[in-house]
Amino acid sequence: MLKKKIRKISQDSFVRNNVIFFAGSMVVAVLNYLYHPILGRMMSVEEFGEVQSLISLFMQLAVFTGIFNMLVINITTNYEDKEERDIVISALRRIALGIIGFLFAFIVLFSSFLQDFFQFESLYPFIALACLLLTGVDFTFRKAFLQGISDFKSVSWSGIIFSSGRLCFAIALVFLGFKSLGAIIGLLIAQGIALVFVFSKTKTKLKFGKWNKDKVMTVIKKEWRYATLIFLATSAVAFLYTADVLMVKHWFSPEEAGLYSGIATIARIIFFATGSVSGVLLSAVKIKNSSAENQKILKKGMCMIFLIVAGGVLVFSVFSKLVITILIGARYVGLAPLLGRLSLLLGLVSVINLLFFYFLALRKSIIFTASLAGPIMISLLSFFNHENLGQIVNNFIIGSIVVLVMLLGGIYKKNNSHK
Repeated sequence: MLKKKIRKISQDSFVRNNVIFFAGSMVVAVLNYLYHPILGRMMSVEEFGEVQSLISLFMQLAVFTGIFNMLVINITTNYEDKEERDIVISALRRIALGIIGFLFAFIVLFSSFLQDFFQFESLYPFIALACLLLTGVDFTFRKAFLQGISDFKSVSWSGIIFSSGRLCFAIALVFLGFKSLGAIIGLLIAQGIALVFVFSKTKTKLKFGKWNKDKVMTVIKKEWRYATLIFLATSAVAFLYTADVLMVKHWFSPEEAGLYSGIATIARIIFFATGSVSGVLLSAVKIKNSSAENQKILKKGMCMIFLIVAGGVLVFSVFSKLVITILIGARYVGLAPLLGRLSLLLGLVSVINLLFFYFLALRKSIIFTASLAGPIMISLLSFFNHENLGQIVNNFIIGSIVVLVMLLGGIYKKNNSHK
């Protein structure tokens, strides 16, 4: 009986894809987090705070490419006509290049303001960040296409190439004295190499050359509502797990911001460890499936998320000082009491992310209110209550709980509507 159940589980495509994607994601996670402790030891606390702030800002701005990432995955998963699919994706790519091009120009023009606002030594890291966004458009589209066709092996390899590349090049450039600028240029070089890889995997399957001017307006009319939902949901998630670092960088001293960034980086391990589950769920949940089939997939995802989150929160709470010392160094141990709370926050965000992906896969507007309520509430709480770092973390936990309750309420309402 047990062997039969194990065989059944191993043959489940959702579980099998999760194992492949999870294995790749774990390798990526290890490489990503080697980046942080190694740079944390090579750089001063203040310089490391700059790097973490740049990465947090990148994650916020990458929400725009994230919209197209989700659209391409959903279109690739649900469009049966390949020629129609390629025309739609080509139209979206043109639109993406226009939006990201505008962002590029905005960051370059206001780089001096950003330097002052976030207390940076130089404006050049922001210009490098703008270049990273612009060159990431094609990488995002091709990687999303691979995920849409469930080629999780190639998706995993692209992540490994990018993560290992950014680690090697960032270390080399920081060692040569380029500081936070070197860390971002390392990302830029690594992304270029990863783009070459995904191009080789998609060049015969995805044709960007197919173009129809009339399709641009057709795509906008057809997809603008869904794109808005993606933007709100991904913006909310990015805000929940990155905006705390940016707030601390603005309101607190560079040294405090650097120390906090180190602790926040460790806590984010929980979020990135669960990312593969949400990614597989997005490709597995389909509009044409029955409600029961999709809910079964969601339950499997929730179980996987819970196991990862519970283990992470337990380890980071009980062994906080040891974990900090091993991962990023003893000079960050002074903020060890915050790691337990931050790990709880990232656990909540992981569950929220899965639920957002579930509703996005089904193109449900239930997420509209929740995606706005959380960031607004947290921003207001933090504006009036930011005397110490603990208060910032508490504000984010409160806002995340509110978002989670709203999403669970949406699922309950949806299930009852089918009865």
